[in-house]
Amino acid sequence: MMILGYRSSDAVITVCQNNRDKSIEISELNKPAEDLLGYKSAELAHKHLRDVLPPRIAEMLKEYVEFHTDANDVGHVLSKVQSFSAVSKDGKETAYRLKVVRAESTGERMFFRLVLQDQAGLRRNEALRKAIQENFKGHESLDPATGLPDLASLQKDIELMGHYHNKGELNSCFAILQLDRYEELTAKYGKQASFGMVRHIATLCRQSLRPNDMVGSVNHMRIGILLMDTMPESARMAFNRLRWQIAANPYLLPDKTSLGISVSIGFSSIGGGDGDKDIIDQCSGALTAMGAGAVNALVEV
Repeated sequence: MMILGYRSSDAVITVCQNNRDKSIEISELNKPAEDLLGYKSAELAHKHLRDVLPPRIAEMLKEYVEFHTDANDVGHVLSKVQSFSAVSKDGKETAYRLKVVRAESTGERMFFRLVLQDQAGLRRNEALRKAIQENFKGHESLDPATGLPDLASLQKDIELMGHYHNKGELNSCFAILQLDRYEELTAKYGKQASFGMVRHIATLCRQSLRPNDMVGSVNHMRIGILLMDTMPESARMAFNRLRWQIAANPYLLPDKTSLGISVSIGFSSIGGGDGDKDIIDQCSGALTAMGAGAVNALVEV
C-alpha cells in the first residue's frame, strides 16, 4: 500500500531542527492543528517545540537530539516515543498517533512535519470514507474493456468529492496517467499490446494505492485516479512514487519479452466549485500539451 504524507484532515505541526542554533522551533500549524491545540499558527511561530510537549517528551528531545552539521535526528527521536502526546493552550495533554514526515531542508535547517491523528477523528474519517465509497458504487458504471469505472463514473466521483470539500470534510485530488510513447509502442507492438500495457498500469495503481482511492478508465491510453482525503502536497508525493514504481515494473509481452514502460501524470486538487467539471479536461489538456516526447513527467494543473 502506498503511504501518503498525510490526510487533509490531519493536524500538522511543521518544525525546524536548526543545527547551528541548536534549537527545535515550530514553523507553522495547519488549520486542523490550530483547532486541536487552541493556538493560531502565528502564536507559535519560532517558539520551541517543547512549548507544546509534555515534560517527558521534551526531556527526551533534549537528551537524544544531536545538532551536528546535517544532523536530522528530530524525526528519528520522535518516532521512537511511546504514547506520544501534546499539550494544548489550555494545558490539556492529549494522546495522538504520530507520524513524522521529512520535509524540505536548507543548509543546517532540517524541516519535519509532525502529523497528529486522534483516535476518535480517525474513526470518524474512516466511517466517512466508507460512506463515500458506497456512494461511488451507487453511480458506478464500468468500462467493458478494462472492468474499471468509466469516464462518466470518474466525473461523478469528482463532483461528489467537490460536495464534501464544500462541507469542509475532505480534500481530494484527481490525476490522469498517460502511457508514454503510446503511438510508438502501438506501431511497434500492436494495439492489443498497448492496451495490455494500460491495463498493467491500472493493476499497479490498484495494488499500490489505498482501498478508498479510485482507479478508473479515461480512454485507451489514459487512467484516472482519485485520491480521497489528500492534500496536493501529499498527492504529489504519491504520484511521484507511483510513476517510479510503474517504471520499475516492466510489462510482459505475449512472447515473454519484458518491456519497460513509463507514464506521465497531470493532477489537480478538487476545489468544490464550477471548475471541478473541467478537471478531467484540464488534466488531459496538460498531458496533451507535453507532446508525444513526454516521458515520466509530472505536472500539477
